[in-house]
Amino acid sequence: MRQIFYLVFINLVNLFYNLGLFIVEVGLFSSYIWWWKMRVLLFLSYLSDGPYLLVRKEGRRAPVLPQNLIYGETSCLTIKKILQEAEVKPSDRFVDLGCGRGLTVIFVNQFFHIPTIGVDIIPTFIRRAEILAKNLGLTKVRFIKENLSWVTMEQIGDGTIFYLTGTTFEDDLLVKITSRLELLPVGVQLITVSEKLDSTLFQLKKVKSFYFSWGKAEVFFHEKIG
Repeated sequence: MRQIFYLVFINLVNLFYNLGLFIVEVGLFSSYIWWWKMRVLLFLSYLSDGPYLLVRKEGRRAPVLPQNLIYGETSCLTIKKILQEAEVKPSDRFVDLGCGRGLTVIFVNQFFHIPTIGVDIIPTFIRRAEILAKNLGLTKVRFIKENLSWVTMEQIGDGTIFYLTGTTFEDDLLVKITSRLELLPVGVQLITVSEKLDSTLFQLKKVKSFYFSWGKAEVFFHEKIG
């Protein structure tokens, strides 16, 4: 019984924590009409079945272990701060490796006015994200249904800033993703959450802490050097 009360308490704390993040987000972005459209359409897209339910249902057919599919989301507030820290330029192209519902991909495109790509293995995430981008009239947003350990340079090779939230990824998957990222050209930026990339071809430039849907986490800023 005590464990049940503890779980209820943790869920309530997380609910109010995320509500607080959203209130701050509203204060920052409420003047943007596109932000309201994005939020409303995204809400309506998942009104009948949320992302956690979809991951449990479609994740059973995915060729990866369940721990690699634990759902979390980067708020618009946080990705704005992260990319400002990365000093994003108009010539950049942003790639979200594990984009989920596509919130980050669409926000970055609209706020920073750069082309964006989202990659995820859950089919419904990709299908609904494509519909959302179409309804918003976005022409420089692209979504790819693919396993992160199988993604090719033809699919993502024109990216200049890559974002990977591998907080719960198993070591074997991170090794496979790293081998793909090592094929990227010199100068590319890689931003990882919770884990530093273990590769001699990437130099760690700095580490900062930011708030996410699950709490505070370290973010590692790398640059491809070899």
